[in-house]
Amino acid sequence: MVSRRWVWTGLAVSAGLMAWLSTALSPKLQAADPPKASPAVPVRVIQASLQDLPSTLSAVGQVQALQQVLVRPQIEGVLTEVLFKEGQPVTRGQVLARLDDRSLRAQVDQAQADVNRLKAQLQIAQLDLKRYEGLAAQAAVSTQQLDQQVALVAELRAQVQSQEAAANAARVQLSYATITSPVAGRAGLRQVDVGNLVRPTDANGLVSVVQTQPVAVIFSVPQGRLGEVRQAVKQSAPARVQIADQEQGTLLAEGRLTTVDNRVDPASGSLKLKAEVPNVKEELWPGQFVAVTLRTGTLDQALVVPTQALQRGLKDATFVWRVRDNVAEMVPVKVRWQDDQRAVIASGIAAGDAVVVDGQSRLKPKATVKVLPAAAAKG
Repeated sequence: MVSRRWVWTGLAVSAGLMAWLSTALSPKLQAADPPKASPAVPVRVIQASLQDLPSTLSAVGQVQALQQVLVRPQIEGVLTEVLFKEGQPVTRGQVLARLDDRSLRAQVDQAQADVNRLKAQLQIAQLDLKRYEGLAAQAAVSTQQLDQQVALVAELRAQVQSQEAAANAARVQLSYATITSPVAGRAGLRQVDVGNLVRPTDANGLVSVVQTQPVAVIFSVPQGRLGEVRQAVKQSAPARVQIADQEQGTLLAEGRLTTVDNRVDPASGSLKLKAEVPNVKEELWPGQFVAVTLRTGTLDQALVVPTQALQRGLKDATFVWRVRDNVAEMVPVKVRWQDDQRAVIASGIAAGDAVVVDGQSRLKPKATVKVLPAAAAKG
């Protein structure tokens, strides 16, 4: 009986304790804070706007000389003079070097002496012919003698012509001893020194001369932009190109599109274009790689957003974050054209829509955002 009393007493005490705890803790549980909402994501936005935007193509190009000549001697001889400075401009026809021409001058003198001798013989034969013609009229000489004199005059006249041709050939050979530049440009490094025997077959020649004003710039564009290239070619004025430093982006020169290749390269799927640049300040150097921007036309009232607003999604799909009533939503867009700074949107958003340009990395659909002043958002 005693043990049962203790059991019932313990149960009663436990029940009372549980009731007290329930009463004591109930207000605290009721006073606990409800779940907090996610904080607003700070972002920076820009409104999509309609603009008349120049349409351009960007590519990497290489400067090429319109004319590049490796100057070689046309005859074999010993180099006696070098009359140009390496790296300096030269004009067309400027004397660059001379060869030993003593034997050539002697050949010219000999050939001219032969011409003079034959001319003297021809003059005597012509005088004799006149006398024979007078005597033949008086029947003082035979017809055979007259005919022989006529033939002699003709033969001597032919010999004079032949020897004059030989003399002219000797003069041409002599002229080859003076080596001139066939084009205007800039001389390269000298490949041979005075005193060396040079030949027309020498692989390195004497010096290279490269035209630097104007120059050509060769660049390629994807075949998908062929329509824009054709539009540029159809313009009344030649399409303009801007040439910039590939590393710094500094504008170096401007020129015009002159040539579109007649086929697409099947290996690369690209089309070669050629621009001509005056290069008055010689900012461009043959062989140099440059950044090329070709203006293909104007996009009238194009819907423009900053390129940094564009995001890549699944399967490389393009989208932007649009903000309405401080709520972000992911909107797929179709891009018509873009460069490093601006993008033209073909569909997906409208003019006046606010798109996020800074802070996209922390966004998710339906996220609440806080629009900050320019350059305030990060990430």
